Amino acid sequence: MKTFSFEALRHTGRPRILAGAGMAALFFGAVLNPVSQALAHHGWPGFLTDRLVYISGTVSSEGVWGNPHSQFEITLDTDLPADTPELSIPEELQDPEDSSRVNAALSYDGALTELEIIIAPPAWSGRWGLDRPLEVGERFQAVGYINRTDDGLFRPVVFWYGDDATQVNQVLGNTLPVRAPLPN
Repeated sequence: MKTFSFEALRHTGRPRILAGAGMAALFFGAVLNPVSQALAHHGWPGFLTDRLVYISGTVSSEGVWGNPHSQFEITLDTDLPADTPELSIPEELQDPEDSSRVNAALSYDGALTELEIIIAPPAWSGRWGLDRPLEVGERFQAVGYINRTDDGLFRPVVFWYGDDATQVNQVLGNTLPVRAPLPN
């Protein structure tokens, strides 16, 4: 007949507890890793925030209108100006520290002719007047950042759409995510 021993239970129970804790850590790591990758891909830290870039072109795909972000592609104009043309800036970004940087953004100088654009979800963009997906062929201009790991991905801090260049703020709050140095 076996006798009961707390000492035996403590030693035999520990590996199961440790294995259970290890499995839980592995599970949560697997669940949270895609979230951290998505944040790195879509959050401001995933972009080259040390240099604002101006782009313009026409919407070339229907894209996705939804959460967590809306996305579409644009075909870039072949004759981009040297820097940002005069466009009205949303009230939230009119602080001289921000507006001077938006106005001084140099035009995209990369080799790509199309860029994938990632903007805020509909609820956020709708707060600033964009309550619908952009249409293929519609005019699009923006100042924002190129992704750190995918030079074909662009995230605006502000953009203008349509023939009347309707402005849409894309930052949370009233300042740029990073006030990078002004270009020389």
